[in-house]
Amino acid sequence: MMRCFLALVLAVLMGSLPAAAEADLKYYPDPVYKKLNADDHLPMDDILDLARQGDVRAQFIMGDLYSKGKGGVAQDLAEARHWFGESAIHGYSHSFIRLAALAKREDKPAEAWQWYTLAKKYFNEGDGRYKFAVGARKALVESARLSPGDIAQAKKSLGAWEDKRYKQVEDEKKAALEKERLQKEQPTATGVTADEQN
Repeated sequence: MMRCFLALVLAVLMGSLPAAAEADLKYYPDPVYKKLNADDHLPMDDILDLARQGDVRAQFIMGDLYSKGKGGVAQDLAEARHWFGESAIHGYSHSFIRLAALAKREDKPAEAWQWYTLAKKYFNEGDGRYKFAVGARKALVESARLSPGDIAQAKKSLGAWEDKRYKQVEDEKKAALEKERLQKEQPTATGVTADEQN
């Protein structure tokens, strides 16, 4: 009986402590990084370099940092959209959810519908993220009262985005093959090309 009483008292205390502690917490945003010297580097330069080289996770991280104004960078929703878009084009499906969130933040429900639809397409059906995308899209249609015309326009935009994605990925593959071909033709220090060595 005493154990039950102590457990109940402890549960009540533990339940009320976080609420009291939360009342005293203040949120302090990350400061924007400012160089002290001309040759100083942004703390996130390594991630930014990886993102520019095509690393989809780094692109997603850069989108996240810019969307929140974290990691020493100022909040910049256009930059966030750019990096989430690059990540999505290169197959990182989590980016669709973040693009939908940005569209909702900017009161563009038809665009958000488009991103949720793409998320649904790229996630596996049994995945919780798939279920989230389906539910979020359904809730968006109801809350924003999207008309059949709005959805038709979103589907058209979705098709245009997929065409753009396909073209960009194909162009990047061609550029990578051309770069590889040129590297093979470059003479090495011995004056022989890589193909001639093989």
